[in-house]
Amino acid sequence: MSITLQEALQSLTVPELKDLIGHVPQASAAGRKDELIERITSAMLGTGLKPIWSQLDAMQSAAVAEAVHHPQGEHSPQRFQAKYRHEPAFEVAGDKTRTYGSSRKKTALALFIHHARAEQRYVLPSDLRASLLAFVPPPPALCLDSSDTPQELEDLVVRLTEREALQELGIMLRTLEQTRILVSEKTALPASSTLQVLSGKLVGGDYYPVVEKKEKWDQVIGPIKAFAWPLLLQAGALAVRTGTRLTLSPAGVKALSAPPADVLRTLWRKWLKTPLLDEFSRIDVIKGQSGTGRVMSAVAPRRAAIDDALRACPVGRWVTLANFSRFMRASNRLFVVAHDPWKLYLFDRNYGSLGYDGSHDWNILQERYISAVLFEYAATLGLIDLAYVDPVNAQDDFRDMWGADDLDFLSRYDGLDSFRITALGAYVLGLRDTYQPVVQASNIALSIMPSLQIHVVNGTLRAEDAMLLDTWAEPVQPGSWQLDRQKSLAAIEKGHDIGALKHFLESHDDLPLPELVGSFLQRCAHDGQALKTGASAVLIECRDAETADTVATHKETSALCLRAGPKTLVIRTEHLSKFRDKVRVIGLGLMP
Repeated sequence: MSITLQEALQSLTVPELKDLIGHVPQASAAGRKDELIERITSAMLGTGLKPIWSQLDAMQSAAVAEAVHHPQGEHSPQRFQAKYRHEPAFEVAGDKTRTYGSSRKKTALALFIHHARAEQRYVLPSDLRASLLAFVPPPPALCLDSSDTPQELEDLVVRLTEREALQELGIMLRTLEQTRILVSEKTALPASSTLQVLSGKLVGGDYYPVVEKKEKWDQVIGPIKAFAWPLLLQAGALAVRTGTRLTLSPAGVKALSAPPADVLRTLWRKWLKTPLLDEFSRIDVIKGQSGTGRVMSAVAPRRAAIDDALRACPVGRWVTLANFSRFMRASNRLFVVAHDPWKLYLFDRNYGSLGYDGSHDWNILQERYISAVLFEYAATLGLIDLAYVDPVNAQDDFRDMWGADDLDFLSRYDGLDSFRITALGAYVLGLRDTYQPVVQASNIALSIMPSLQIHVVNGTLRAEDAMLLDTWAEPVQPGSWQLDRQKSLAAIEKGHDIGALKHFLESHDDLPLPELVGSFLQRCAHDGQALKTGASAVLIECRDAETADTVATHKETSALCLRAGPKTLVIRTEHLSKFRDKVRVIGLGLMP
């Protein structure tokens, strides 16, 4: 609902109107309220508008331009400050953060932008906006600052994640296949033993070294990538949970032979919607998140806002977290983390409540949430490269909060400085239609023997290559494997492609594959699909062989069953109901 200038002025007091009329050339401040309103309205909607507008400084003119060209004529202080990094002056002097309820003298900007009390927002009156559209130029386009390189910081770590994610996906899927991932049956979070196992399998290790607590009150960063992978696999339906153990799902088996970039894209899209985890819960010094009542907001809208902002980032250029966060506010990509910050607290529910001013601002809640999503999930999936430092004392914006003096960091992700969208990220986010991975030359040389033994004679196998060999062959000694028929047949049963093994062997040995090895692979590929699981069936035990003969040969039931023994019949599960009806037709009953 829009308001007119006259309606906006009606809500002001006579002293406030006399204050404002001082900015109207040759207008008297004497008279009744309606007379003052008439003089201001006449000037602002007539020939006096341009002279009054010319009194505005650069920031004030920008505020008017933003409101004039906003679809609803709205002025958002938060959006404006995020875009221009300044606030327009509504007061002549003094505290510029004080606005319309203040007794200080107002600037001419207060003639243009008014508070619509019913809607609780600041607006440009609709009739005034119509007049201003004739000559006020559009504001400058919103720009997200970026650079070719990350800013120089002491002990800055630059982590290139794209190749790591492509490799780690296969490692995690095969670790699932080995049923070595344990999670909590209640929360689905990875067990400490699993975090230890997965940390050792990560291509470049986790982002920070794992440090054990010396005292129970010590803050530790803990695993990040190793924590994220089990959750991503569950959210993406590549893993199924049986009790506390994760195993490879049918979709996970298909993912083993699917293009990794497509699987990673699916994992990101499914993560955007999953309720499996609220990433803010990883900021564990903030208590009360699981309290009674509606404390935390839904996670899907938060992630959607971040995903949308990521798609506005330039590919291959570094963006600081601060600029990204500011861009989200300036472009109205806003979201809520907590419905009731008063229920969140540090150490003490009363003294440490985040409901106090300055304790639940955007930088404390939203920006911390953004860094958690980027650091732990977007980077783990290879969407973004990272530039980061140790989180200890990396941020000081929380130091004024009660109880924060004893904290080394508010969030384990406080060290995130900047990121850039990778080529893989551009594909996952839909910025590019195709993805072509960079092929890295391998220094691996293999020797493949007619005895079905495989030896590494040069270079070091990557983790995913070692796991590939482990899938089809038995380790003999470090750097040597023996192709195994039973293991190979089991791999084919699980959906692995033996062609991938053949390609790997051929591409890392200068000599052709020995004939015995080629025939072994061909025979396994043929015999591994010799049998196929059919439809499920039910065994029916008859009272005697005569009854079994009657049912198996009767015209009503013979087409629905097969003999499986002297007194045993087998019926496909989907035919059981029909079989039961036909059995009654011939005068017999089927007990459960």
